[in-house]
Amino acid sequence: MNTYAIGDIHGCYDGLRLLLERIAGHAAGEPHRVVLLGDYVNIGPDTGKVLDLLIANLSITVLRGDHEMMLLAAARGDARSNWNFDYHGGGETLRSLGVTKASAIPERYTAFLRRNLVRYVEDDQRVFVHASIDATIAEMADQDDTTLLFARTPLSPAPGLFFRYLVHGHFPQADGLPEILSHRCNLDTAGCVTGVFTCGIFDDSQPDPIDIIQVR
Repeated sequence: MNTYAIGDIHGCYDGLRLLLERIAGHAAGEPHRVVLLGDYVNIGPDTGKVLDLLIANLSITVLRGDHEMMLLAAARGDARSNWNFDYHGGGETLRSLGVTKASAIPERYTAFLRRNLVRYVEDDQRVFVHASIDATIAEMADQDDTTLLFARTPLSPAPGLFFRYLVHGHFPQADGLPEILSHRCNLDTAGCVTGVFTCGIFDDSQPDPIDIIQVR
């Protein structure tokens, strides 16, 4: 069964919609899984439409990203969290949702982000996360959210420490090209800036992507 992993969307509804259409065409009715790697909110103009689409399609697996955590922290009303949310593009999210402060974000959205987002997805060959992992920790359940969501640098090659291939986003690629290496791939192609949104296709034949879908 193919897995389709989509990089950071950041409130860009059209990019997500086009990728899902391309995935449906590629899958051609065969069983498949869609995994979004986090960061659906902030920066882009249509966070509300992105979240509505995800709420209406609960078969899509949605990972937790750092921007979702920023939104939820700000929605709880903490002043420092509100500053952090605003600094990282939260104003566009508020405009999209028709509110003027994070604490007024409708419960429909905050409840979805609290309850439906997962920390990681794994299979025999790969681990899908938002940002990175600690290669010295073999069990994903023991990984720390700071690394999974907020890592400041991508995973370096670590032979013998973490044996599965890492699929992630979080680190925007200014050239609009996915970063595909022997031990990991980064599918965040900075769509809000480059206009390029990316999906990696994975199957049982190899750990790294068998193909890439990109839309503009």
